[in-house]
Amino acid sequence: MDTGKLKRFATEARNILLSGVVQRLAALGFQSDGTATEKPELLGGGAVFMGEVQSEDFYHKWMSLYHRMQSHSFREVAEEAAYTWFNRLVAIRIMVKNELIPAVLEYESDEVRIPVIVTEARQGRMPQMDEASRQKLDALLLDDALTNEQFALLIVAYCHSNPIISKCFGKIADYTELLLPGNILKNDGFIDRLNADDYISDEDYRSPELIGWLYQFYISERKDEVFAKKGKFEADEIPAATQIFTPNWIVKYMVQNTVGRIYLDNNPYSDIKEGMKYLVGGTASCGTNNTTPPQGCGVSYLLDDIHDLKVADLACGSGHILNECFDLLYQIYIEEGYNRRRAVEDIFRYNLTGVDIDTRAKQLAMFALLLKACQKDRSFADGHVLPRVWDMPKAGLPLPADTRLANEIEAVNKTLADADTLGSIMKFSLSPAAREWVVSLGEENEAAQLVLALTDKYAALVMNPPYMGSGNMNAVLSNYVKKNYPEGKADLATVFVERMPQLLQKNGRYSFIIPPSWMFLSTFEGLRKQIIEHQTIDSLLHLSRGVFGADFGASSAVIVNAESKEAYGTYFRLIERTFQEFDQQHLRMLFEQTLADHDFKYNFKEYTKDVTSLPYSESGNRIYYPHVSQQNFEKIPGCPIGYWVSEKIVPLFNKSLFLDNIAEIKHGLSTGKNEVFVKLWTEINVKDLNTQLTQREQSFCMKEKYVPYNKGGEYRKWYGNATHVLWYNIEGQNKMSSMSGHRHDGKDYYFHEGITWSFISSSNFGVRYTKSGFAFDVAGSSMFMPHTIIYYICGLLCSKLGQFFMLIMNPTFNFQVGNLKNIPVIREQTEYINNKVSQNISISKSDWDAHETSWDFQENELVRLSKEVPHPCGTDIGTGRVLKPNKETGGKMSASQRCDADFVAWGNNVVLDNSVPQGCGTSYLDKKSWVDIRYNKLPHWFQEGKTQFVTFRLADSLPQTKLAELAAFKTEWLKEHPQPWDEKVKSEYSYLIGERIDGWLDAGYGGCALKDPEVRRIVTDAFLFFNEKRYILHALVVMPNHVHVLLTPAEGYDVITTIGNIKSFTATKINKLLRKSGDFWQRNSFDRMLRCADDFQAKMDYIIHNPDALSHDTYTLCIGGAASCGMNAMLDSASDNGSVPQGCGTSLADLMEAYKEHWTEQFLRLHANEEELNRQFIEIYGLEDELTPDVPPEEITILQQGELSFN
Repeated sequence: MDTGKLKRFATEARNILLSGVVQRLAALGFQSDGTATEKPELLGGGAVFMGEVQSEDFYHKWMSLYHRMQSHSFREVAEEAAYTWFNRLVAIRIMVKNELIPAVLEYESDEVRIPVIVTEARQGRMPQMDEASRQKLDALLLDDALTNEQFALLIVAYCHSNPIISKCFGKIADYTELLLPGNILKNDGFIDRLNADDYISDEDYRSPELIGWLYQFYISERKDEVFAKKGKFEADEIPAATQIFTPNWIVKYMVQNTVGRIYLDNNPYSDIKEGMKYLVGGTASCGTNNTTPPQGCGVSYLLDDIHDLKVADLACGSGHILNECFDLLYQIYIEEGYNRRRAVEDIFRYNLTGVDIDTRAKQLAMFALLLKACQKDRSFADGHVLPRVWDMPKAGLPLPADTRLANEIEAVNKTLADADTLGSIMKFSLSPAAREWVVSLGEENEAAQLVLALTDKYAALVMNPPYMGSGNMNAVLSNYVKKNYPEGKADLATVFVERMPQLLQKNGRYSFIIPPSWMFLSTFEGLRKQIIEHQTIDSLLHLSRGVFGADFGASSAVIVNAESKEAYGTYFRLIERTFQEFDQQHLRMLFEQTLADHDFKYNFKEYTKDVTSLPYSESGNRIYYPHVSQQNFEKIPGCPIGYWVSEKIVPLFNKSLFLDNIAEIKHGLSTGKNEVFVKLWTEINVKDLNTQLTQREQSFCMKEKYVPYNKGGEYRKWYGNATHVLWYNIEGQNKMSSMSGHRHDGKDYYFHEGITWSFISSSNFGVRYTKSGFAFDVAGSSMFMPHTIIYYICGLLCSKLGQFFMLIMNPTFNFQVGNLKNIPVIREQTEYINNKVSQNISISKSDWDAHETSWDFQENELVRLSKEVPHPCGTDIGTGRVLKPNKETGGKMSASQRCDADFVAWGNNVVLDNSVPQGCGTSYLDKKSWVDIRYNKLPHWFQEGKTQFVTFRLADSLPQTKLAELAAFKTEWLKEHPQPWDEKVKSEYSYLIGERIDGWLDAGYGGCALKDPEVRRIVTDAFLFFNEKRYILHALVVMPNHVHVLLTPAEGYDVITTIGNIKSFTATKINKLLRKSGDFWQRNSFDRMLRCADDFQAKMDYIIHNPDALSHDTYTLCIGGAASCGMNAMLDSASDNGSVPQGCGTSLADLMEAYKEHWTEQFLRLHANEEELNRQFIEIYGLEDELTPDVPPEEITILQQGELSFN
């Protein structure tokens, strides 16, 4: 089904019909304000209008139209007539295509473009009509030029005579007959488009989804108009604003796991299960962590009679969900032994109920169900049994004579008076006697049938309820939901969710699809508690954006109306990050693949909308979460539906301090009218900006007009986004206080030092340090605490832990104050962490102030650097030599010959023999000094500035068989050597383990991605970049599956952090090069602090000789000395000699190179610090199994204007 073509057809059809109806209204004397220029007059059994004689029937229809105009707007009446004709004519076409009636609207031929109904009438075959119409038609048939007039009369008669059209879309003996567009048969008009094959295929006409898509697309322009005007929605705007069509696979999921599950629980051996493709697991569990409930659990709805399997959609739209329910119920009835006719009749009479606020939707839902019935048995074409689908009644209930009952019915009528606004959320309190009296009014009373539908108890409810935030609710609707739905009042969708269990039988099931905000936002905490404490979530689909186009994601849940203290459910995480949009068909594929294989994993980062398959990825995201304890949700503050949170995480929320215990966290200021009070700082005279305030009271007498204003902004960590100012002198504050919507939340903390963040972000969560002097907005909410802990909390919230906890409590676009209050805080390693955070804030501030968007900008970076970069004149950078590979030995080289095409050398000493210059920046273990074992998971010894030998390898460098062998060896060795160990035993252990691993690596077991020269180049370049910045590099060899490096760290740097940073940075670039994802390097590394010069020489020899057995094109070897032993100039491998730059002065190229070097160093330092902070917090919180410290370069939030690229 090409929905693009359907949308074009429906929207263009609406415009054509609406234009034609407006022209008819003008011809009938109505102006755009609804007034009439002339009225018809009855005269002698007829009428006179605009000087022409008309029938008495015309008079009554015109007066009906006139009265409609008095109670509704011109626009509403025109829309109503247009959609009524659209529905009728499309329905006729669908019935023809489904071979239920002969051709009606089709042209006689391509050459004779006259509808068949007209051609038939000219040959004496015409639909049934009254005598007056027949006489009028006979007169018209005398002139073939009057085709339009003939068609108008005939199509009205046809709609009268066809039972389905008449009963679904109403009699046309009213004003809508007058409003059939006169140009409906023109070239490229509505009938032309309906007959064309360009838009709707024959297959589409037989699809149950066609009616729903046409309805959604027909009202799409009206929906856009309603939302464009902003503000509150009027009653006539609510249908267009809230209708949306649900994809068929989600409808099947909801219906199969409610109606289908109830039947299967009562008939476990039923064959219909085979056709339920989207059925999830078994019955909802309670009291056990299994899919089958224990005896007496009470979560199954007991079905004594198939007629008791009553299901309703109380926001049914065009009937898509009702149609799916019909199909499943029909299968059940056939399995129970009913014949087709009886099955359909009983479904309509006993099982299926629909309600919608929109009459046109109700009409389409009835038609869709009757079409289904006719496809099962053509006898239903006479409309002898109709589905029970109701809209809002035009009048209330009649009052009974019994005064007591009359009081109840008066209360019902008072609510019904607002039915066009309230729809299915109306509540009616009826005593048994009053309800019995309503039943007695019979099926002809539409108000009675609606009241009964909204007070019945169902076995199942399935809905895609209307979405409307409280801000768009008009006064009638807003007041009603506040009074009657305290937990769901923030959105109309959650109002329905709160209502659904109230209309269910005990152990009944309900299902819905709505935005996922109810799962996490603090606004809906009460609703979540209500569900957790009184219902059982059986299954839930957490869906990415794309189900309804460019939406905000969706969630579809199946919930049992049964309370259980030990409830378990099944959850599907079909989402990775909030803003990622999926084609809904790809979401369907993900769900289907996960149902087929519960271990299925998918790498969401690799997704694009043009993919044709969604392959399994070992490094992908888990989707299936079975047996999730519902009670764990209450153990997390705010009760988020955090189904993916492991059992290990929950205790953190019970044993730790919360951020709210140590910080004041405030929403911030609402000015009431930002366009008056808030400006960009570049829009004002900077002399009118006061940045020195520390207390709010100081603003009362300041001479400047503006103060700095934190207002959120784009995703940025540590520092920045200081772009706005606030009119906040005493005059501004006085004016602000008079504004509607003004709120001064957190005013006691204005201008204090603190932490701020962006309330809304399409990216990750991150906070920024804010120095004193700022007021803050609700979009830039802030927190305040003693200065001694600001850096620590800033580090925590900028770390992976901050993002991790926020995603648990609220994985949406909004980072709410309530969510931050509930973040658990564990304080350890404070001094070390504060130092790293201080560096990060300083780097980020330097980056922010380096641009003219900062009011602290001083000068361009190139100008600044021009004052710092030394002139190169007279500098002797030395020369170097690169030895060429000996081709005669097949690319193999001895120690004195080693070099290849990838060989890198620097310094004027290229050391390739067994004599290594001593004293070139090396420093060895001081056994008399303290050794800090900083990383206690592995014995990483640390003394500042000591030379180390480090080995790390590819994640897949050793197969599982070798890893198992190594584990067995370790176990056996540890048994024979119980702790404590002396220095000799430690050395022996390290030697034996290292020897085994090195042997396997050298033998080439497992993956060997480093054979690729481009991959090796990335690794080599990274190590060379840091040389003489973070360490002195003595030797490096990049083997096919591992790396050995010999280096001495610079002051302030430790080897493990630096190596970790290089691994993370290179992994990102290599994965991008290879178009792969997941771990590239093994997470840990082996390091050894060298003891003496002989130890150094041994490791140097090892690195030099390690690749002896390899071909020259499979490894890269770098040998070099410290700066003190030779200049650090890179040599071109194509020449034997280096070159010395000529001339004096600092060129622009020199400055650019200095700029790149400075900011690359800043970037990499920030990157290393962030990964180190992650590592620290992960260890502090004990989450090594949940998180890794790695930070992708794109999440480093400096250099955001594209100055340099590190991706």
